[in-house]
Amino acid sequence: MAPSISVVITCYREGDLLLEAVESVRQQTQPPLEIVVVNDASPDDRTNQVCRQLETKPDITLVWQAQNGGPSIARNAGFAAAQGEVLVPLDADDLLPPNALAHIQQAFAEHPDAAFIYGSYLCQRYPNDPRLVKAVPISLNSLLRARRFSLSTNWTLIGTAPLRKSLWEAVGHSDPELGAEDLHDLEFWLRAMALPCGYYGISDVIYIWRKYLGSNSRKVSPMSWYRVAQKHFEVYRQNGLEYRAHELLLLGSKWSNQTAEIRRHRRALWHCIAHGHFQFSSLIALAIPAGLFQPMAQLAKRLR
Repeated sequence: MAPSISVVITCYREGDLLLEAVESVRQQTQPPLEIVVVNDASPDDRTNQVCRQLETKPDITLVWQAQNGGPSIARNAGFAAAQGEVLVPLDADDLLPPNALAHIQQAFAEHPDAAFIYGSYLCQRYPNDPRLVKAVPISLNSLLRARRFSLSTNWTLIGTAPLRKSLWEAVGHSDPELGAEDLHDLEFWLRAMALPCGYYGISDVIYIWRKYLGSNSRKVSPMSWYRVAQKHFEVYRQNGLEYRAHELLLLGSKWSNQTAEIRRHRRALWHCIAHGHFQFSSLIALAIPAGLFQPMAQLAKRLR
């Protein structure tokens, strides 16, 4: 039996972009049970005007946050209000392609053991420049590793993957202490996959990420990954990636010039290497001078 779907849109100062997101849901070939919109205490008149307009529509549930709590708290509020068995997160500056919900519903119906599904998506780094990102097989081990010949983590699971509401409840919700700069989406999925839980990938395009409109990816720094590795060190260790955790902790220590921490994680990483546990990224993390790391990383981010 096909599960019911709630699309949950969180917004903060998106204004008319929110209308575009809602319209992309209304244009679905398979309509959802409901659209839940969470206004995270937007301070601008236009976003509030749009939300008051949407609140009068029978297919929309509007959740008004009394104060701005950030993306994790807003998403938790939307998920809690949703009535559907499956939750489809949608950022207010992104879109769903017309057949997205039909593909999502079919995937969950055919794979009742899947707690979440993921699919291909379009990434727009610039207006009118959609790039197809194909869904590939994933595991927690593969997602937490570094990319080949790079310091970057190989995390390819998009933060807005559709999930069963029961998974959100089992994971314990999104961490309200984490913001966009803290990789709050990634941290939720890390905890979900560490449960473990079932999941399934489909080749269909189910999301349009208008990256050029958002700023969250520019807020991420080596300290973001430092906090993830620090909080979930045991998950890294259980997946045979203790060396990767020490890489991230070493890089974060260099970024913030914590001399004692640099020495500690450098020793730990050399210990891992001595036992044959390392990647090329381990050697890069050791070689980069602490004083040059921050300007080098900032330059690389501007060039991307």
